[in-house]
Amino acid sequence: MAWRRWATPCNCRWRKKFLSTENELKDQIAILLGGRVAEEIIFGDIVSGASKDLERALEIVRNMVTGLGMSNETGAARALQFLGQSTEERNYSEETAQLIDVEVSTRVEEGRQRAMEILNQQRAIPEDLAHALEEKEMLDGEEVEAIIRRREETAHQRQEN
Repeated sequence: MAWRRWATPCNCRWRKKFLSTENELKDQIAILLGGRVAEEIIFGDIVSGASKDLERALEIVRNMVTGLGMSNETGAARALQFLGQSTEERNYSEETAQLIDVEVSTRVEEGRQRAMEILNQQRAIPEDLAHALEEKEMLDGEEVEAIIRRREETAHQRQEN
């Protein structure tokens, strides 16, 4: 089930990895934005709890666009001029900066939409998790797994009937 891949504690621990594909990075972005999107879906509002996840997602996207050459607009050749630069010492035009900003915003929004689709498809699971968290402020991995398993079993029984 797609939700399990997103919710299990083992996927929350980032493994040291030297190479990542563009799709793996997109997965990480959607995962990082999942908490923020869940707040939006469940509570109808965004709270500050997911701010670090948003910062990390933006960092990954900006690196994809400016450092790894994974850009539809600036391309791989332009990535070489961004390597090792901070935003204060850029040697590219305002037009290129605007292209970067647009692409970063677009890719973050794509990650947000992907997280939204997955969470809406599996809406009952985050609702169950939210209710459990209202009763008990912290859940361990086994408790999360049990909630997901119960929901999956219920969905499976409905399909059989």
